[in-house]
Amino acid sequence: MITMNMPIWLDQTLNMAISRQFAAEELAEIAGMLADLGLGQSVISLDEWQHNQPSLAAVQKCLGLSGLLTLSECNLQLAQKAGIEQVILVCSIEEQNGLVAKLQSVLPAAKEQDLKVSLLLEVAGAFTETLLSGLAATCRQYSIAAVNYWDKTGQGNPFAVHKQISILKSRLACPVGIAAGNAYGLATANTLAALKAGAGQVIAAIGGIGGCAPWEEVFMAAREIGELEAEVPRDLAGTCRQIFAAFNLPVAVDKAIIGPAIFAHESGMHVDGVSKMPEIYEPFAPELVGLTRQLVVGKHSGTATLRTKFAAWGISLEEEESNRLLAGVRSLAVRKKTAISDNELRKLYLSG
Repeated sequence: MITMNMPIWLDQTLNMAISRQFAAEELAEIAGMLADLGLGQSVISLDEWQHNQPSLAAVQKCLGLSGLLTLSECNLQLAQKAGIEQVILVCSIEEQNGLVAKLQSVLPAAKEQDLKVSLLLEVAGAFTETLLSGLAATCRQYSIAAVNYWDKTGQGNPFAVHKQISILKSRLACPVGIAAGNAYGLATANTLAALKAGAGQVIAAIGGIGGCAPWEEVFMAAREIGELEAEVPRDLAGTCRQIFAAFNLPVAVDKAIIGPAIFAHESGMHVDGVSKMPEIYEPFAPELVGLTRQLVVGKHSGTATLRTKFAAWGISLEEEESNRLLAGVRSLAVRKKTAISDNELRKLYLSG
């Protein structure tokens, strides 16, 4: 097992709603669902917020907010206008050579406004010694709240991310976080690598909305393999799917953690095994996230599937009955080219 400490979760789901110009009431509804999942902090783009400037008062009754501002065109007044007391300055790759100088020009104004400041540092390749030294001094001078490693393009890998987070941890006095892009499907793995290296905060989104790490995947993986001491929110899968619905986004049936069919079993040997020792086939009990195990009856099913299925209905199938019924099941499934429903299964049984 890999022991991981509970990070501060910084949600970016709400940021997608801001970019789509959701009304204040819709933002508050999403914020409430995020709070139900135990998420207490969200980050939103103030540059996006200023287009229609919805009220954030109801949102901030549920969540703490941090405002994203691009360092190169930093308008700190937007934070005051939005009623936000924490900002995250987004630093692009192109700014790294002059990063410290640019920070030195912006941070005094942030201090005057009593803004709590963190950094989101886009990185490609290794940190230079000059950058690390200047960054460390600036963080100390202005009491930077956190520095987040941003793999914007998603081209990082767990080994490289672990190394870079370890370097930042060793050089900076402030907490270090991770914002992993998911362009190549590695956001969850890279985030877990960062947590293993000691990252103290994670920027993620429900289901990976917006192209970042899927919060529920990181949370459950850290809990199951990282011994993260955390209670699973009630109906985690259902709440996440409600959030998807708020964006009119479909949830793939096999979506990790929240997909409705991830605990579906069809193969005869598979069903027999999962009924005896589910921990071998399932990473956690489906009820933990608000899902249920499903036994799919189709052309790959065996008699074990049928006996288990009918036992749940209070019917004990004899071996001869099971074999006869299985032949009918496979014939129907082949003709339909899909699994058969419970009603179809009952009709086959009653037809003898």
